[in-house]
Amino acid sequence: MRKNNLLVIALFFALFITIFSCKKSSTSTSTVEVVPPNVFNGSIDIYSNGNDTTLQRFLDGKYNTIKGNLILSTSDPIDYKKYFANLEMIKGSVTLYKIPNKDLSFLSNLRSVKGNFQVSVCPELTSFNGLTSLDSIVGSIVVERNPKFYNFIGLEQIQEISSLTATANPSLVSFSGLQNLTTMLGSLTVTQNPVLQSLIGLTSLASMDGNLNLSENSSFSGFTGLANLQKVKGSLLLTSLPQLVSLTNLSVITDTITSISIVDCNGLINLVGLNNISSIKKDLSIVSCTNLQNLTGLSKIDTIKGVIELNKLESLNSFTGLNGVKYVKKDIRISECNNLIGMSGFSMLDSIGGDFVLQDNAKLTNFNGFSKTKTVTGKIQILENSSLSSLDGLENLTHARSTLDIYYNPSLSGYCAIKKLNLTGLAYISQNKFSPTWAQIIAGDCSR
Repeated sequence: MRKNNLLVIALFFALFITIFSCKKSSTSTSTVEVVPPNVFNGSIDIYSNGNDTTLQRFLDGKYNTIKGNLILSTSDPIDYKKYFANLEMIKGSVTLYKIPNKDLSFLSNLRSVKGNFQVSVCPELTSFNGLTSLDSIVGSIVVERNPKFYNFIGLEQIQEISSLTATANPSLVSFSGLQNLTTMLGSLTVTQNPVLQSLIGLTSLASMDGNLNLSENSSFSGFTGLANLQKVKGSLLLTSLPQLVSLTNLSVITDTITSISIVDCNGLINLVGLNNISSIKKDLSIVSCTNLQNLTGLSKIDTIKGVIELNKLESLNSFTGLNGVKYVKKDIRISECNNLIGMSGFSMLDSIGGDFVLQDNAKLTNFNGFSKTKTVTGKIQILENSSLSSLDGLENLTHARSTLDIYYNPSLSGYCAIKKLNLTGLAYISQNKFSPTWAQIIAGDCSR
């Protein structure tokens, strides 16, 4: 009897363990994703005609969707149209590299790309012609180093993308084909396209969450084509555009902008076209624009939250255009602006939150035009200005909360404009025509 009882107890315990294990297993097992029969579960990467087995498997499976990426990176002639006749969706990205095709008609039924669409070093492609069904690219469009690529025909149904990059396409003349694109969630980057003169084709583009970045496009002359661009949340970056003569087509931008950087754009004489931008969140940097005479076009800006850098502007004769700026949060740095005589144009500037640096401005004689500036939080550095004779114009500067450095100004002999300055740090004054101590200046012995 006792043995029977022990046997019952053992059986009951085993049953309990089995039930508990089953419950635990059922709760811990993750749901297995079921791939629909029309979806190719993976990527297709073709790097030679020896990959025909992969393509044949795609064809035999009657797939219309690729779960991963489509990468075609061979110059071998392959009849892609035979294999991709039913392809409608790619859940990853498309990369076309060195393919010999003259058009993209082998993807004529493709409707949607969830990732990026990249076309690189394709010797015969002139556009996206052949993509007759494509109406959605969620990621970015990248077009680079395609010798015959002419425009973006074939993308007429695309209304929104992440970003667009066009780099080193020697035949690119326009963005025609993108006339229905309204929204760019990232940046527009256009670099080293030697015959591109404008942005014709981007007529409907209204907003850009990233940067507007153009550089080293030797024929680019203006922003024709951006007639409806109202918002750029990133930065305006213009570099090495020798034929750029006007910014007028940017006048529809009415929002704030992160920063403005203009470098080596020798055709510009002013900044007319930026006149509806109300604030710069970070920096204003203009460098090596030899014909820029003033900053007209920035009249609505009252605050610059970063640095003002003006460097190597041989024709700049005033800061007209910055008349509305009341506060600069970080530095003002002005160097090698050899046509400046005074500081005309800063008529409303109340304070500088960082350093104030003037260096090597050959014709600067005084600071007239700086009459309302009261506070500089960082260093004041006045260095190597060969014609500077006095600090007149700084009479209302009452607070300097760091050091004062005045060196190597061979004509400077008048310091009386700063004798009421409350200087928190030390004054270093040397190698000028007259180099008084700080004690001399505040005592009134401030001019020779």
